[in-house]
This record gives sequence, C-alpha cells and structure tokens, in this order.
Amino acid sequence: MENYLEINYEKNMQMLSDAIKYCKENYLHEDIIKVLKGNNDLEKQFCLIELKSVNSQDEADILVYNLTQHSGPVRETTSYKILDLIQKEEFKNFFQTENIMNTFVKAVTDINPTVSRNTTEIIKYVENAQYIYNEIIKEIKTTLANMEDIKQTRSYVANKKNFNLYWNLEAIISIADRVNADIELIEILKQTALSNDYTIREKTAKAASEFLKTDDNFKTILDILKDDENIYVRKYL
Repeated sequence: MENYLEINYEKNMQMLSDAIKYCKENYLHEDIIKVLKGNNDLEKQFCLIELKSVNSQDEADILVYNLTQHSGPVRETTSYKILDLIQKEEFKNFFQTENIMNTFVKAVTDINPTVSRNTTEIIKYVENAQYIYNEIIKEIKTTLANMEDIKQTRSYVANKKNFNLYWNLEAIISIADRVNADIELIEILKQTALSNDYTIREKTAKAASEFLKTDDNFKTILDILKDDENIYVRKYL
C-alpha cells in the first residue's frame, strides 16, 4: 500500500509540474495543432482551451478526432471547443463532412453527459441535419432491438441502453425543426412511450410534441402517454 501511495503521489506531483509548465507556454497556432495530433492528454487540454480557430479541413478533422476514443477530460474540452467554433460562420463550413457528422453521432451517446449535451447543441449547426437524423434513427433501432434480449438481472446493461435512448432522442429533438420525420419515428416512439424509465417517456413526450408541430400523426404518441402520472412527462402533454 505504501509503495502504491508513493507512486501515486509522485505521479500527481509530476502532473502538477507539467500543468504549471504548460500554463506558462506561449503556444502558437501551429504548436496547438501539433499537440492535438499527439498523445499528451494533459497538454491537449491546455491547447484546446487556447485554440481560437481552425484554418483548414485538416485542422477541423484533427480537432474532431479528439471528440471520441480519448480520455474524458479531452473529449469534454473538445466538445466545448467544437461548439464554440461551429457557431461562427468563418469556421462552420469545416464541420460538415460525412466523417465528422459520423463522429458527432457517436459523441451524442458519450458516457460523459457533458459531451452528450454539448454534441446535441453542436448538431444544430450541421447543414445536413437529415443525415444526422437518419443515422441516429439507425442507432435507436439498434438499441431497441438489443433491449429485447436484456435480462432483469443485468440492470446495468439496461441502464446503458436507456442512457443511449435518452441522448439519441434528445439529439433528434434538437434538430426537429430541420428534418423530415415519418412513420419510422412514430413506431419508435410507440415503443419508448411504454418504457419503465420515466426519463425515456419524458423524452418521448417531448419529441412527439416537437414533431406534432408539423405532423398531426404524432398526436398518437401523446395519446399513449395521456394517463402518465409522472410530472416530467405530463408537462409535454
């Protein structure tokens, strides 16, 4: 135990020393991009904060590369930075490729809720919202199909699937005014409206109320939920 504590202490002190060093660095734009291509997660966090622009498609790709399959702090900081840049007209165009949109779809269900929340905001600025919508529908259908095989004794698996449903539904809601939904979504919401998890029923009601603005067929979903006793569900009815 003592050796472990000593090693852990030394590691923490080294990280603190490195953090102080990075704070003192005067990074040029080229330096930041180089760090974002590397593997130093601690330095990446400082560089992501300092990043003020992306000047090419390659630089945007490098930035988005850090949104998935990296450490939690890097993914979270990257999500904030992308959200900041994609809202600006001079940079927005760099975040519209199919590869980048596919990364956004993955990031919607990141295990870190902050990444998920930021990504549902990010996709509001994607020009091809219908592509995002179609890919998320595929994800939801896969999740629902897999849930049929989950046993009660494996509740942690069910929780993960519900987490995915929650954020995918929230993502669809965020672009509801820019996509064409059809019977496929209605059938999905008929299933999620029967969920034992009130947060899924809440997102179902919210989605139905949003799409009802352009398609009266979504009233069917609200009818299913009309007797729901949960206050968070009822506020959308």
